[in-house]
Amino acid sequence: MVIGVMVRNAREEDFLAIAELAHECPPMVTERNSIYHIFTRFFSTTSFIAEDGDEIVGFLLGFISQDNPSEAYIHLLCVSPSLRGTGIAGRLLERFAGTVKGMGAREIYLITKPSNDRAIRFYLKNGFKPVKEGKTVESGPVMAVADYNGPGEDMVVFRKSIPSGKTF
Repeated sequence: MVIGVMVRNAREEDFLAIAELAHECPPMVTERNSIYHIFTRFFSTTSFIAEDGDEIVGFLLGFISQDNPSEAYIHLLCVSPSLRGTGIAGRLLERFAGTVKGMGAREIYLITKPSNDRAIRFYLKNGFKPVKEGKTVESGPVMAVADYNGPGEDMVVFRKSIPSGKTF
């Protein structure tokens, strides 16, 4: 765990720093700046920043489904490459889970590229299970949903039930 790193809710003025950090997180998808702006403006309750002093060193952008409020979704999770493995991603994940649980969510979903081995290992370690829906293809230690994001865009779909106790 990194001493001095604080986790807080995202603020609208964070979106450009988030965009800059996102470019350091391949193979994670990099979005248009407007997507980061949307999350920091309209989903700040469920989007979080890890900050070391005045530097953003990680972020998690997520939301609760409007169609099914018992489901939450993590859109992106990124930690500065120099600070990976220090517990920051876990702290962001715990904060998100605690927040959405308090808002009534009972499950968290996310997707990642089959090539993102580090993310797949992280989510498996944190209790996420791959969802097997439709046609699946082998993808290392897990199965990916074939053509999830369109032809040739296989994705690993993860789901985790939020436990009813205090901890995630």
